[in-house]
Amino acid sequence: MNEVSQLLQRRSLIVRLQDLVTRERSAPFRWTLALTLFAVALIVRLIINDDLPSGFPYLTFFPAVIIATLICGLWPGIISAILSGFASWYFFIAPAYTFELTPGSVLALLFYAFIVSVDIFIIHTISVTSISLRQERQALAALAATKERENVQLLENDAYQKEMSLELAHRMKNQLALVQAIVSQTLRSATDMETLATTLNGRISALGKAHDMLIHGATGHAYVEDIVGDTLALYDDTRLKISGPKVEIAPRSALSLSLILHELGTNAAKYGALSTCEGMVGIRWTVSDEAEPVFEIVWQEIGGPQVAEPSRRGAGSRLIMAGLGVGSQVSLNYEPTGLRCTAAVPLSELQNKQ
Repeated sequence: MNEVSQLLQRRSLIVRLQDLVTRERSAPFRWTLALTLFAVALIVRLIINDDLPSGFPYLTFFPAVIIATLICGLWPGIISAILSGFASWYFFIAPAYTFELTPGSVLALLFYAFIVSVDIFIIHTISVTSISLRQERQALAALAATKERENVQLLENDAYQKEMSLELAHRMKNQLALVQAIVSQTLRSATDMETLATTLNGRISALGKAHDMLIHGATGHAYVEDIVGDTLALYDDTRLKISGPKVEIAPRSALSLSLILHELGTNAAKYGALSTCEGMVGIRWTVSDEAEPVFEIVWQEIGGPQVAEPSRRGAGSRLIMAGLGVGSQVSLNYEPTGLRCTAAVPLSELQNKQ
């Protein structure tokens, strides 16, 4: 455990050092810092000059050059090294306070130039390598983030495909049940083969038109009466009581209304009032006389089998409960006499074409 802790501490220290070296700094800051380091090194060297034996003219300048190159960059480090060389030559290499070249001063300057050049080369190489490693880490992090987003998108797409597959299965099941109900009702009411063929053909055609409208949606302006009539045209109109004022409806709301009516009609043909010979369905809509009018449509089944609220809500029920737009309120009441569905929405939202 101690070894792991020490390894993590060393790794943290390395990361901090890399951050110190590779951090981007402005040019004024870098040059100011490099010159400040040189000035501090010179002042400290002058202060301790009397306490040092001869032969240490560069004692404080080497750290200043190393730090300047490490933090401020190559050229600030080089300038700091040149200034440090001249300062050492003038103040601390005999004869002091002069730039006279003697064999001793030449040797000392050559030694300084060699050592400081090696230091700058090593420090600059470390800095370039650290910057390259940082860029690679950033590129890898960006790539990992991209891959993560792609994986999330794939998971979302997979979930969406599964949801669409379930919805398609539900729709196909409803369509087959609806065709079966249409054929069954037509057979019960037809008096001869010619009437049977004509009625059955008309209702199947109406089903196809309603299906096309659900897929492609309504375009341009439409009226509630037209949407109700087109969507429920496949059912026996003698068993439908439709009433309501002329209300214009936006395409988006028309599609929502078509979906709700199609779902209610399918359920009525499979389980409700339209699954028997005696059942009836009333569809009535009104617009309230208020400052902000509210559109309300009521689907009421009577004379069918006794209904009961299902134990769980399926895709069809969720579609119905989605309503007709923002601010929509939908209620499903499973009354003993038949299902009653009420949907209300502000008229402005129903007619909103945005």
